[in-house]
Amino acid sequence: MNPELRKRFVNSIEYLRRMDFFKGYSDLTSDEILDKIFNGETDYDVDWFVETWPKKERGARGRYLRESLEEHEDYWMKASDFDVDKKLSFFDVKRVFVEDVEVVIEKDMCEILLRKLARISRGVFNPRYIGEEMLEWDEEPPPALKAALGKWCSYAGWIFKVFFEFRGKEHLMEFYSNRDYLYMDPAIKKINELIKDAGYQYYAISDLDYTVYAVFSEGEAEKLEKERGWKLYLP
Repeated sequence: MNPELRKRFVNSIEYLRRMDFFKGYSDLTSDEILDKIFNGETDYDVDWFVETWPKKERGARGRYLRESLEEHEDYWMKASDFDVDKKLSFFDVKRVFVEDVEVVIEKDMCEILLRKLARISRGVFNPRYIGEEMLEWDEEPPPALKAALGKWCSYAGWIFKVFFEFRGKEHLMEFYSNRDYLYMDPAIKKINELIKDAGYQYYAISDLDYTVYAVFSEGEAEKLEKERGWKLYLP
């Protein structure tokens, strides 16, 4: 690999570590963390149902990333700091939620998604006693989905009512699907209301292929936007 390109990715990991990423690898150098990504020792998934599979049956996105760097060197040398940071941040599954926007619709899907969201909360969102009710909508979409998608709404989809306990109180949030397109922002808004006193919020990270969220303080979000050009928004 081009040493300058590798150096750029190592520098990105260095920056991310200063922002509290890759804490599980505190005994390793940033070079060693990059090698763990490249050889598949640390990985991430983009499909909720893979969470139930043994790790040995999961993907090898780190090896694909290395191949991409070697085959498309010019592209990655010109890529923005944000794009490099984002690509590497996905490999820290305790900090970043990544899910394909088109999902396999099944019962208990959003219970697993909520647990996946809790995993990246940095300890501020720990729901208990999670349950789910799955309801089909037909012809007329839910208002929140219609407001977000407008004319792009199809004729059918699903509402997932997710019940859970947080800080000793019972709560309800809703996830929506437009056929197999997953829309999560209303659920994220609900979580953000519940944790607003903790100093952190769930931010959506701009991405064309995936639904991506991470938890930051306001100061951290501003720093990422200013110093590295991150594209973040509060749902």
